[in-house]
Amino acid sequence: MIRVGDKVSTKYGDVKVTNIELCESEYDKYGIHVKEVFENLKDRCVFVLDNGHWQYGSQIEVING
Repeated sequence: MIRVGDKVSTKYGDVKVTNIELCESEYDKYGIHVKEVFENLKDRCVFVLDNGHWQYGSQIEVING
């Protein structure tokens, strides 16, 4: 699971997720707000990050630990 507050690796560095939107399909920008999502659905999500940026799920890697 990927949850709000989890740390992820992006092109902007390692950051925390502040919001997750689950979209109907990959690369949609708007969806429904969720607090967590199964990792196999991350490519259908938009992740808002604590550094002011956002990324599509395909652009992030979950940091386990």
